[in-house]
Amino acid sequence: VRGFPKRCRSGEAVDWYHTFKWTDISMLEEIEDLIEKVENIEGTSATLQKGFNACENELENLALETRVCETVVEKEIGDCKMQLRSLKNIVVVAMFIVVFLKFIF
Repeated sequence: VRGFPKRCRSGEAVDWYHTFKWTDISMLEEIEDLIEKVENIEGTSATLQKGFNACENELENLALETRVCETVVEKEIGDCKMQLRSLKNIVVVAMFIVVFLKFIF
């Protein structure tokens, strides 16, 4: 049995010195238990910190990939607009030729 006992395990009469020694040993056991728990918490905390750092790195990578994708999409949109203007000019020239040929013939 660890920690603070409810009654003396030795069966001796409880006097001031006996109780003091008993409390001292119990406190030592409690502190040892707490040290073990703190070590477990520290280990878990380190693991969580590593996981958090990995998540931060992944977010940074995803943000970089998003910026690259945005740049590519903007370039593609610019190319599409330029091609659309070219097609528009071709259609206008073709319509002009059709109208011109109608008036000639």
